[in-house]
Amino acid sequence: MFSLLPHTIIAAALLAGAAQTPPASADRAISAADRAAVRCSAAFAIVAGEQQRGRAVDYPPLGWRGREYMVQTGSSLIDAGWSEADVATAMRDAATTLQTQAVADGDADGVLAAVMGPCLALLDAEVPPLQQPNLPQCAAILRLSYEEVHGAEGLTDRAKDLLTLATVLEARTRREATEQGRTQADADAVLAMEADSVAKVAALLGGVQRYDIGTCFELAKPEEKTHY
Repeated sequence: MFSLLPHTIIAAALLAGAAQTPPASADRAISAADRAAVRCSAAFAIVAGEQQRGRAVDYPPLGWRGREYMVQTGSSLIDAGWSEADVATAMRDAATTLQTQAVADGDADGVLAAVMGPCLALLDAEVPPLQQPNLPQCAAILRLSYEEVHGAEGLTDRAKDLLTLATVLEARTRREATEQGRTQADADAVLAMEADSVAKVAALLGGVQRYDIGTCFELAKPEEKTHY
């Protein structure tokens, strides 16, 4: 069973996307398109929460794109005269409805799948796809992730795994440079340049979630008949 959409996710998205708050007495009439957008926002938040727990991996990563869609939906309704509280209530009610339907049907996955099909089409029309990182960018992303985890947790198993993957991708970047007739200094310059570009993206709202990080784990897999 998926979890109810946390109030904090809704509040954070609305506060990030709204420039100002209209009067609480604003007209709450809503079109069919806006109702669908609210429902999809709730569904995306649910799936993003499941993905943080290692589930719902059959769907595209929704940490950044789902949140951005929610922000855009909230901002659109606010521009139409809704208050932030009204939008948050609508999204919370949409999530509750999905959960109630899942309980009634006894099929949480089926309920979510029925909603996610058309919702993903709306998402693709509104929010750009994740950036596809190249090899040196992936090395920088995983190196940055290691530094963040190490700073927060110390040299835990998770930090060690990220360090190993970052080191593997850095080594493969240098090997690729050599195979292309470039020097190690050239490879180091590329790694430094991409580390700088990744750091700039990481400083934006959503951070490295703007990248398809799954690509990086694919690039870091052991090569056939080789070992790390």
